[in-house]
Order: sequence, then C-alpha cells, then structure tokens
Amino acid sequence: MTVNVRRHRARKGAQGLRPVQFWLPDTSTPEFAQQVAHDIGVVAGPHPEDDAMQEALERLAAETLTEWPADRLLRED
Repeated sequence: MTVNVRRHRARKGAQGLRPVQFWLPDTSTPEFAQQVAHDIGVVAGPHPEDDAMQEALERLAAETLTEWPADRLLRED
C-alpha cells in the first residue's frame, strides 16, 4: 500500500469512518441491459387489474369524500 493511501485511510479513520466494499452488477454487460429492458417492460406494461382497482378507488372516494363533487372523482380517459 502506498504512503498516500495509508495517510488517506488514517485521516478517514480519524474521522470515524471505515472502508466498505460493495459488489454491484456490471452495468456494461448485455445480460444487464436485457434484464433492465425486461424489468421496464414489466413495470410499464398494461396491467388488467389497474382498471378494476381504479374503479374501486373511485367508488370508495365517492362514498367517503362527500365534500368533493362526484364528477371530479371520475377518470377522464
């Protein structure tokens, strides 16, 4: 280990810090790019349950949020 590295580590240690090593995915690999593309498709893709959930939330809001006009709770598609 060089003198500069030793000094740097000593200064950081004196500040109450310690070195930590992290292992992260290699973002330059084709496999990583494929996984990211797949994950984006899953998250951004259509989900049939979304419409049913939206309708249920709108019904619940219409029943409980009486101070808001009902027409403002409906989706404008």
